[in-house]
Amino acid sequence: MDICNMSPSSFFSSDCSDASALQSAYDGMINSKEGFKRDAFQQNAIDSLSDLQRSLASLNVKQAKGVYMHGGVGSGKTFVMDLFYDTAPTVKKRRMHFTSFMLEMHKRMAAKQKEREAQISGGFLKRILPKIHDDIGGTADSSTERSFSLFGTKIVLSSGNGEYNAVDEDNEDPLPVIAKEIVGETFLLCLDEFEVTDVADAFVLARLFEALFAEGLVLVTTSNRKPSDLYYNGLNRQVFMPTINAIEKSCEVISLEDSPVDYRGLKTRESGGEIFMAGEDGAKMLGELWAKAAKKGGPVESLTLTEASRKILVDATVEIKGGRVCKFDFKDLCESSKMPLGNSEFAMIANSFDEIFVDNIPNFNKGGSTIDGLRRFVLFVDACYDAKVRVYFSSKHTIQELWDNKEEIYDPRSLNKHGDLLGGASVVPVDTFTRFSLDRTISRLYEMSSDEYIGISGVEVKEAERNKKTKIIL
Repeated sequence: MDICNMSPSSFFSSDCSDASALQSAYDGMINSKEGFKRDAFQQNAIDSLSDLQRSLASLNVKQAKGVYMHGGVGSGKTFVMDLFYDTAPTVKKRRMHFTSFMLEMHKRMAAKQKEREAQISGGFLKRILPKIHDDIGGTADSSTERSFSLFGTKIVLSSGNGEYNAVDEDNEDPLPVIAKEIVGETFLLCLDEFEVTDVADAFVLARLFEALFAEGLVLVTTSNRKPSDLYYNGLNRQVFMPTINAIEKSCEVISLEDSPVDYRGLKTRESGGEIFMAGEDGAKMLGELWAKAAKKGGPVESLTLTEASRKILVDATVEIKGGRVCKFDFKDLCESSKMPLGNSEFAMIANSFDEIFVDNIPNFNKGGSTIDGLRRFVLFVDACYDAKVRVYFSSKHTIQELWDNKEEIYDPRSLNKHGDLLGGASVVPVDTFTRFSLDRTISRLYEMSSDEYIGISGVEVKEAERNKKTKIIL
């Protein structure tokens, strides 16, 4: 079956969910969660998402309008989106963290580029290059360059030392093709934590979402910012403005900004001592826990993770029954100049281990880390949280003491003298994005320390999930 050529309405079924499923799920969660109360801001989002469900269930896809929810940390955006996703009446849906989505888009673009290069320089064209070159006037032994049109593509042909090369100068934009493929695979896309800070992502998104919406994608997403504030003060922000316009046109924008409660904070914080070991004995406690985990498996060994051209050396790993665990020091994980890590690498680590131990988390206000180290820690926590990895931490400070959002970040090692977003020589003026991100990270550390998160993460849970998938395949 060619899903790329299927009608969008064939992706939805009025039988797989009814329009009240989301409201019923929300009511059930509120009634079953201790400390949770009905929230007017969440209910507003539930109402709009229920309308979207009705459009999807009635197969009225062309009139279906997506939903963009924005608000502060712990306001329940992700909670509501996940309830919607679980009850959405479609067989073609996907839920991703925004960072993972962008990593996948860059991989798809790289694959398309390689595919096009292969078409231009390999196979049929490669066999006929010598003849084409002779026809337009040149010899294989002389360094010459000619251009011509082939199959509607401008080709620059060069030769020298008996070698022939063809370069595609038209460089056709692969994003419309990728957009068509995505909608063929996933008609309803739910993205968590929509945030743009990278100029390369801004350029990609400017073309991608216009193409996705043109293909009929239905988007439901969460963000700390309203659409008009995305990529705020970003380099060449004007190229990103069409993305904002497309989102505002294709999605209903719902604010949870005024929600007064951090719902993550309602989860059991007392259990944090099992996951986040604070105080002068924190490192000792983590070391003992690591030694206990290591005894369950083979010897502690280094391991090189490889994906495409990326390689990550993990110094301390152990294979144990049912899974794999590893250990990092904060400096090696977030401040290494020999092996600087980013989104892709943290995703590789999170997807390769069931439990991760991280030692010596600093206080970020008092010179304990660089601004880059701080931002890498944010990315690491995001990757682990999204992959539902259990992470054990040690620090001389409690979770709440790691970061005070009313203070600037003291960074005596910063080499930047200008005081811009990367910081000055001594005090880094934290930009709004970093404040949002750090507040979210602190909130997530609390949640990752909760009994509820512990119950969905760790070696035993991951092993059970893998066994369940194996039985389904068999």
